Amino acid sequence: MEPISKTQDIKLNIKPVIFGLIHEYVFEGPCRFGRGDELTSDFDEARTAQIAAGWDEALRAELGSLDFVNVMAPYVSKRDETFPLTDDLIADLCADKEEVDLYAVTYYPFGIDFALQLALATKKPVAVMLTGSATGTATVATLRAHGCECLGWVSWDEARDDVRALLARKVMENLRILALVRHNSTTSISAPDSFIDHGAVTDKMGIRFTYLNMHEFLDQTRENDPTANPTLPGRREGNITAEEAREIQEMTDELVQGALEADMPAENVYKSLRAHYLTRKLLAATGCNGFTAPCPDMCATRRLNQEQFTMCLNHSLNNEEGICSACEYDVSALVSMQLLSALSRTAPYMGNTMIIKYDSDSPVSAPKSLAKHEEAFAAFTRAIEGRGGIVCTYHSTPNRKMRGIAGEATDYALRPFAMDGRWGATIRHDFAQDAGQVVTVARFDPTCRKLFVARGTIVSGAGYHDENCSEGVYYAVNDIAAFNQGSITTGNHQALVYGDVFDAAVRYGELAGFEVLTCA
Repeated sequence: MEPISKTQDIKLNIKPVIFGLIHEYVFEGPCRFGRGDELTSDFDEARTAQIAAGWDEALRAELGSLDFVNVMAPYVSKRDETFPLTDDLIADLCADKEEVDLYAVTYYPFGIDFALQLALATKKPVAVMLTGSATGTATVATLRAHGCECLGWVSWDEARDDVRALLARKVMENLRILALVRHNSTTSISAPDSFIDHGAVTDKMGIRFTYLNMHEFLDQTRENDPTANPTLPGRREGNITAEEAREIQEMTDELVQGALEADMPAENVYKSLRAHYLTRKLLAATGCNGFTAPCPDMCATRRLNQEQFTMCLNHSLNNEEGICSACEYDVSALVSMQLLSALSRTAPYMGNTMIIKYDSDSPVSAPKSLAKHEEAFAAFTRAIEGRGGIVCTYHSTPNRKMRGIAGEATDYALRPFAMDGRWGATIRHDFAQDAGQVVTVARFDPTCRKLFVARGTIVSGAGYHDENCSEGVYYAVNDIAAFNQGSITTGNHQALVYGDVFDAAVRYGELAGFEVLTCA
């Protein structure tokens, strides 16, 4: 299979830039003073070298330690006291601009003019550290006044939030979504609150779309003559081969054997993995790195019942491999998942989201499936007793890498989606074991103008023992009214990741030009 260009592999390239001043003559004046050797060019050379080394070292220590950051070789400019700003100097400074995502600038004693020309020539963001710098604020004000993007950091924590946000923006620009369609290419019957206009999404974030007919996809899941598909007669397509079938069987054996519980026939797990394998082939063939497919629209054709798989397992496995994959053709949810995953470096989850306990006096509103398991229901009611502000997000697409894509897989069970025929494999995760885990929740609105970001703490879970789309995570938020306002503005399916990337998500929204609604 061809490799897929995963967004998790994208790096943010930061270029340290240092503007130094090397005087040609020994003299004093209103902007230059010193004693003896302090007025020599040798002293200026040594000081510039010291500043350059310190800035480069700080950037590598504070930002280069992040797994998605690449600190490039520094550029050191040495101008004389006539402050030249020639085309040759600017061209040399901007020589590798195509590789650079962010210029991190420092200077002594002057350099705002050079920083401005750098920003104008490259159209790339420039960042300066404000603490310990009397002219940092002037740099930010000057560049912004000229329409350039300039970030002023007061701490390295703030810097880390900003570089995460810039990474997310770069990831969005490189997101290519493969979308299965049935009736139309904008929304499915169950996600009319998704993006209204995909063209607006492309214009706003750079995300591009490739659309594929659902029936062509379903035909190719079969292990038969690749030129004999009913939807594409005579065309050679990517049907599963005999060799690939053996590989899928090995994947099935590994997945079943690794589960704490697998209460469905292994041959039915194989059928869902076959759909996943084909998805990965098509992603590679089309140059895409994100995926979504309709749910009731496909279900209504009865072809999923005929082939005996759902897309649930495919979404779970895609997400834990760094390829964001969303249920129900909800592109808004998919893009929200991609944002949070880029920020957190964890595999996302998404689902129907509802308030189940508004305040401490509200009655409990829990899925009927939870009541079928007395022990789980008792633990659930204890967790939310006397509390308000409890929200639930539920879908049958959790995964094993929600604590980190690069980390170890968590324990899981395999259960069917179809309750009678016991087909349609789903991964089940016991969210109740993660009580106390901080999560970040987000969703873009249908107009692609607003972004809702929330922070919560897991209190319990449901659906681990069940079939169907009943898996859910329950979490508490601090401002349930703000959460409700964000939800009714942006829509149903909320994306969720483990970890607190709330500040970075809000910062992304600001940098990308969204109106940001929050529930902190």
